[in-house]
Amino acid sequence: MTKLRLAALVALCLAAFSWFAETTFYGDVNAEGVVQESFFMPLTFVLAAIGVALFVISLFRSRRA
Repeated sequence: MTKLRLAALVALCLAAFSWFAETTFYGDVNAEGVVQESFFMPLTFVLAAIGVALFVISLFRSRRA
């Protein structure tokens, strides 16, 4: 496993952890009808995008070599 794929795997695992934290502790609607969110939701999308991008880059680099 290359370092790039390992970094992609770590980013995807962190994204999964952020999603789990968001759905477990936040993400519901309070009595006034306001959605309760934390920084975990945007962090989930950012980490997932980074992980997928790194994985795709590692696939293209392995084909060239």
